[in-house]
Amino acid sequence: MQVFAAGSARAMLWVEQPVLSVPAYGGGTPFGPCASPILSSNAKYMTFLCRSDDIVVGDDNERSDVFILDHFSGEISRVSVDSQNQDHRFDSGPGFSSDDGRYVMFDSNARLDPVLPWDYYDNGIGNVFLRDRDSGSTVLVGLDKMGRPRVAGTSLAAVSFGRHEVLFASTDNLVGDFDLNGPFGYDLYLRDWRGGGLEIISGPQNGVQGNCSSGVFGAMSEDGRYIVFTSCASNLTDDNPDQVSNLFMYDRWLGTKRRLTWPWHGGEFTYPGPDFSVALGARTLVAGRYLTFSSFGTEFVEGVDPDSIHPNVYLLDAQTGAIELISRSWDGSPAALGGQRIVMSENGRYLAFASRSPTILSDPGVTPAIYLRDRWTGETVNISAPLGPMHPNHAPELDLSGDGSMLAFSWRHADTAGIPLAGRTLIYTVSISGTPIKLPAPEAVPSTSWGSRLGTATLLILMGAGWLSRCRRRAH
Repeated sequence: MQVFAAGSARAMLWVEQPVLSVPAYGGGTPFGPCASPILSSNAKYMTFLCRSDDIVVGDDNERSDVFILDHFSGEISRVSVDSQNQDHRFDSGPGFSSDDGRYVMFDSNARLDPVLPWDYYDNGIGNVFLRDRDSGSTVLVGLDKMGRPRVAGTSLAAVSFGRHEVLFASTDNLVGDFDLNGPFGYDLYLRDWRGGGLEIISGPQNGVQGNCSSGVFGAMSEDGRYIVFTSCASNLTDDNPDQVSNLFMYDRWLGTKRRLTWPWHGGEFTYPGPDFSVALGARTLVAGRYLTFSSFGTEFVEGVDPDSIHPNVYLLDAQTGAIELISRSWDGSPAALGGQRIVMSENGRYLAFASRSPTILSDPGVTPAIYLRDRWTGETVNISAPLGPMHPNHAPELDLSGDGSMLAFSWRHADTAGIPLAGRTLIYTVSISGTPIKLPAPEAVPSTSWGSRLGTATLLILMGAGWLSRCRRRAH
């Protein structure tokens, strides 16, 4: 069944109902809960996390695991295992895949590398691991400057497989002995997992921490020169004396940092200041200058209601300092209910975000919804309309492939008893350009864990499915 994507004078997309489900190994829809779909840059692979024990044979740890889906073959594999292919009773995820699907970088609380001491196994401390699917090895990459694991662990922020660099956060001081921002303050570190080098990103200089916590998110330019991160530190630059959370850019070639975010009216943000969430899916900065973010702050652009309790989504040009409000109504006014979870393709063409505001499009269709915007044509479509309105207690997680060919998102269906998929959270993919490819379903293997499935029937779930859609024009 084909559904017209309403809300545009020139329809950018024709969105079809799901034509394929990636079933559990016993057939049908897996349970969950599941989340965090993340696409490889070329859209061939998608990683996601799921608590279901029926995605692959042998998963009986009753914890969230990281899986990788090959969109071409339909094959699903679990990657959050150790080098002996054994799972552990600790949660893992999310993860990021290389374009060839060989490597997956992911978070896990499990002791997946024996270099970790046994108290990690007992306490379930989070860390960053690299899985080589060809060799079957899993190694710890969240290490300090001496190549040792630290007590506080690490949390994955971004990765460049081409440069063998991983950006991660830690509350521990990985480059020194004294913790400048306290036991709960995060700093960001960049590690070359082949060469072993480690540098602090969120400090005034290498080896020195920021004096206030930085976020656990970051974005890197494709050439590795620029890294953008959040921080409330006052010692990174000389223009953030009030220790307000702001976005900063680090130029690794010049060794300089500068503040990126300012209120539209000049001066400083008023109390309590902006609350940032860089929502790039840990991808690169577009052309080394463009990035998206969401915030509850109301002073980035003129016209946002200062009393609003809803976040908004923005596009920032780090070169000029210009900030554009993306969550606007069809008439150009700020959307009353804002937006969230914004992502951008690395070619700069597409933006996707969720909004509870019914005024994003002049012909809104079913709202709240997920929207896809083509910055080249100015067109915006409601991509989730056939699924019904957004669940009031679920914020969809979104990701755009770097090449702009696919959008992936999580979606929780209504809790209404008796309707199909009631209360379940599924993952859908939308083909944005090119000829849709119908994926073959993997062969079903008889299930051996029905009792466990029934025990998790009330939990949220993931479903890999495809919405096949197309653009009227290809991106060049």
